[in-house]
Amino acid sequence: MKWLSKRISVKKQAAFTTIIITPIQNFWVNLLMGAWLGMWITTGAVVISSFFIFTLSYQEEVILWIFLTFWVYYLQKISRSFLWLLYGKELLKIDEVGINYKRSIFKYGKTHVIFFENVLSITARFPEDNSLESVWESSPWINGGERIHLETKLKTYILGRKLIKQEAFGLIDILKSAIKKAN
Repeated sequence: MKWLSKRISVKKQAAFTTIIITPIQNFWVNLLMGAWLGMWITTGAVVISSFFIFTLSYQEEVILWIFLTFWVYYLQKISRSFLWLLYGKELLKIDEVGINYKRSIFKYGKTHVIFFENVLSITARFPEDNSLESVWESSPWINGGERIHLETKLKTYILGRKLIKQEAFGLIDILKSAIKKAN
């Protein structure tokens, strides 16, 4: 097994190559995200319990239902971000026909098959330093920040969450050499 960086491992086998990209691991960020998720769940539990403890007017109930709607939405967003930081992976399997790409949490996720004959271009995209996009994507609760764009005849696939330039270009070199070898 070869390591492209601390986050990217590459294992070449006879018939295929596997690449695993893990999220950035930071103990304090994970701790704060876990605390934030715990406080968010506690807030929702307190609001839900208020339905059973207090006698509420119709208007108060409507306000609480509206709050709970937003609460459930953000609970889902925070939970997915937290689980991605702890257990998420991007998996690539490159064989003689194409690339199998899967973004998974706990091994759950949808696999996309990208055939080499459909690939038009592979490019890297990075936000400008100190731009709003750069600051937004560097925050731990944002899962995005995909750096590699794999353009096919039907669709553009984006992968490589929060990769730095060295990692992205190393991964692009591996993908381009696999495509060249297949053709």
